[in-house]
Amino acid sequence: MTSTELIKDMLERQKAYDAEVFKKHNVDYVSKAQLESALFDELGELMHAQKSDWCWWKFTQEPKDPAKVFEEYIDVVHFALMYEIKFGSGCYQYEDIKWNYNKLKTDLGFGQAYAFSCVISLTRDDNVLAYVIALGLHLGYSFGEIYNEYIRKNEINKERLAKGY
Repeated sequence: MTSTELIKDMLERQKAYDAEVFKKHNVDYVSKAQLESALFDELGELMHAQKSDWCWWKFTQEPKDPAKVFEEYIDVVHFALMYEIKFGSGCYQYEDIKWNYNKLKTDLGFGQAYAFSCVISLTRDDNVLAYVIALGLHLGYSFGEIYNEYIRKNEINKERLAKGY
């Protein structure tokens, strides 16, 4: 499958999962502000998973766990997909991701925290999902790895939901 086909499949899976969550929690609408807060929270968890890269003041800081970083990144992807479903307009084609990858490289010149904050500022236009996918590519994940980890985590989320999460 192409990168666009992988993303479309993730969008369909996310839409189905969101419908289950909404039904279970008796929710019929999530606002932009709520999604921005969810993205911000998950980006914070992703930043924290990489704390050993930037925490200079602690001798007891645990080393970075690459599996944890990937899992936290995928949590960001879940909310970026949800954002695209609710408020996006299809800005996740290969060229969109390529453009956002170049923007991300510039943004990272101002630091990782700045680049992460750009995800939130991009809720003002349609580049949230493309930028988040570009972030994953920058972190060293392929489209296929992002897709496979999303599928894995989506199944875990469905199990959690069934158990009352």
